[in-house]
Order: sequence, then structure tokens, then C-alpha cells
Amino acid sequence: MPVAGGRSMKLHIIRSPADRHDRELLEQNFRLRHRIFVELAGWNSLRRADARDVDDFDNDDATHLLISDSGVVVGGSRLTPLNRPNLLQTVFNGLVQGKLPAHPSLGADWTRFYVHPDRREGRRRAPESAALFCAVMEYALLQGYSFITFVSSISMLEHGTAVGWRITPLGTPAISDGKPIVAAWIEVSEQALQNVRRRTGISRPLAPVHGPPPVVWPDGPQLA
Repeated sequence: MPVAGGRSMKLHIIRSPADRHDRELLEQNFRLRHRIFVELAGWNSLRRADARDVDDFDNDDATHLLISDSGVVVGGSRLTPLNRPNLLQTVFNGLVQGKLPAHPSLGADWTRFYVHPDRREGRRRAPESAALFCAVMEYALLQGYSFITFVSSISMLEHGTAVGWRITPLGTPAISDGKPIVAAWIEVSEQALQNVRRRTGISRPLAPVHGPPPVVWPDGPQLA
């Protein structure tokens, strides 16, 4: 599905089971993530000999939102339901000092947001970044989520506020690899979608009209 303005960018919503084409996009995604987060950002704990950034949360619970241009992945994000094992409550649980705004089944954890290094435009919002912000909010609404959690640098939090999102910290910032990071949640609403569309100039839906089918999880332990 085309993303914007005569360009050949497309949004891909990938969940398990993935077909051959989607698996190829995922492989591009994993290798690009390794380049960005390990080689450029220096997250050495993620370093792998095969140069693929793949962790425990790249599993059947994950939804990958990828932006491609002429078949090449140029941006991506990952969402994991909060009532399934997720990065926030497993790895960064020390950052969560407040309560989630609603039951975990109504939320998703947003991780691994990136734009290809060659497509970044300094402090300006790249088209790929704008498309991902819109796509994440669209998808969250389609899935019936009421909030999204994330862990990020302070600058990423500022970007979210700049597009008109209501963002609430879940705790005080902490220092990781010499930089402050914070856990927070974003309110999911039609108004939040309209705000990000207006601020980014993307006026039409990026996801399919009816969207992918809602994720239905079997009964089981709920993460607090």
C-alpha cells in the first residue's frame, strides 16, 4: 500500500505466520536493525555473529510495521501485546514506577523504531519516520488498544509530543550507556491519529481499510 506523495514507499504489517515475501522483508529488517542499533548506536549487548538483531521478542506475538521503498526496507517498528512477554516488563521493568493506565490486554509495547541511516534528515522528520508514527497509531486503533508503552531517549519522547500525542512517563529517567532513557505510555485515540496526520501531512490511511484481524490470545497468565 503506497505511503505518500508519489513515492514508491509501502507499509507492510507482518505477523506470524509470514509468507516468503514477508520473511524476506523481515530479514532485511533484522540486518538493518543490527546496523543501526549495534554498529551505529553501540548497543553491543545485541551484537551477533550473523549481523542480525533478533531477540526473544521477535516471535509469534510480535507485529512488525515496515516501510519499504522499491522493495527495500527503509524503516521499521515492532509492537508486542502487553499481556504477552514484552521488552518493557521483562528487560526494562526497573523503569516502571507507576501503574499502566489500563489492563495490559488493552496495550502494546512499541520497540525497535528506526529509519534507514541514509534517509535521515537531521532534526527534520523524515517521510519514513512520519509514516511510521501514523502507521503505529492506526494499527493500535485497529487492534482496539487504548495505550502504547515505550522506552526511549528523551528526544524520542519530545518527537511524540511534537506530533500532538498525550505522553505520560511511567517513572523517572535512568542512565543507560551514558544517556538518559525513560519509560512512558501514549494515549491511543482518534484524536491522536488526527493530530499526527495533521503534523506530518499524511492525510489518508496507510493500513488496509479493514485492517488485519484483531489479535486473539488464548487464556493464560496476564502480565501486571
